[in-house]
Amino acid sequence: MTIDNLFGQESVTGKTKSIRFKILKPIYETVTIQEKLPEYLSSKTRISSSSEVYELFKFLAQEPRENFLCIHLNSKNRIICIDRVSVGSLTASIVHPREVFSSVLLSAAAAILLCHQHPSGDPEPSREDLEITKRLKDGADLLGVRLLDHVVIGDGGYVSLADRGLI
Repeated sequence: MTIDNLFGQESVTGKTKSIRFKILKPIYETVTIQEKLPEYLSSKTRISSSSEVYELFKFLAQEPRENFLCIHLNSKNRIICIDRVSVGSLTASIVHPREVFSSVLLSAAAAILLCHQHPSGDPEPSREDLEITKRLKDGADLLGVRLLDHVVIGDGGYVSLADRGLI
């Protein structure tokens, strides 16, 4: 490709043309943790149900602000990455598909699970929860990533949109 292909022939000859492009390079970081490995990060642990997701992330119910997580899984449904997409307010969290899928593509996840909590304690999904789940499902389908579930956590319980047939 030449500058002429991009911008056409220049009428005044002899002038030098230049163009500047940004080159994007993904940056990976390996973090070594010198602590006892939590059970859910074991290389043998597979996520196979919404109740397992709830057990792993029920600690979110204690958070005063809404936290939206995207759990990246490999092809055997083992966790490869946990991305805190958004920390919101008492009643809402802003989630955009671009923010979710930028890290999903970098981690080369085969599947994802969505998880967030309602600080009010009521795990019943809101209209906004259902809308963002549909948008993220459409995006995942387009990218060839399986969206397995969206689990909403409350005080002492959870709601799985997959269990309700909404995914």
